[in-house]
Amino acid sequence: METRAADKDDSSTSSPRIQPEIGHGDLFGCCQSKNFRGVPCSYFAVHVTGALLLFMTDGIMGEYSGFVYSYAVEEPLSVGHKMAGYLPSLFWGFITMGRLISIPVSYRMKPATMVFINVVGVLVTFFLLLIFSSSVVFLFVGTASLGLFLSSTFPSVLAYTEDILQYKGCATTVLVTGAGLGEMVLQLLVGSIIHDQGNYSFLVCGTIFGAFAFTFYVFLLFFHRMHPQPQSDMDLSPDKPPPVGEPELYQS
Repeated sequence: METRAADKDDSSTSSPRIQPEIGHGDLFGCCQSKNFRGVPCSYFAVHVTGALLLFMTDGIMGEYSGFVYSYAVEEPLSVGHKMAGYLPSLFWGFITMGRLISIPVSYRMKPATMVFINVVGVLVTFFLLLIFSSSVVFLFVGTASLGLFLSSTFPSVLAYTEDILQYKGCATTVLVTGAGLGEMVLQLLVGSIIHDQGNYSFLVCGTIFGAFAFTFYVFLLFFHRMHPQPQSDMDLSPDKPPPVGEPELYQS
């Protein structure tokens, strides 16, 4: 009897240890080839175009905040150093305010619509900054407007691709990597161009990057329409557990 009781105690204490762990697995689990079997071409296209879109928008955020001070203190604006120092603070302040505003707005607006407004707003703002390039007042207005439109681009693109892919694959990893590379590469590129071509190229580069961002957004819409609706959304209900053989359904 004592032996049986000891066996029961051992089995009860060891049973939690043999339970399979639920989660994402190893770090590169989402990149295994078995997760890409039978997926359509639009699956990869959504990843690439989403990453390129964030490459441009987050790159604009990095290069504008990094060089707007240098642009303002040089001719033709020749803003005082103290006054020009407020520009990066104004830019990041409106980014913070825009992210707070986007929280209630996201309840009433689809992510695709929010991305469209943001991308078009960035492009229009850069066009106006080019037209009124000699106006100090509009530089401050344009800086605030640019920060407002760029503020919710990253979370909106993330939510939009989440709706398309239903968190299957490496969507989050690819998007975050693309955004980080954009902040690094575009700052280096714009700094080199300003050094070689002059201060005015700062706004020209921003306009070109904004046009690229809008183009990638159009491609993302196109691939969204191509991408088939996953059947798992219709098969699963809140009271029905996911199939045992499909652990990759919740990978991101």
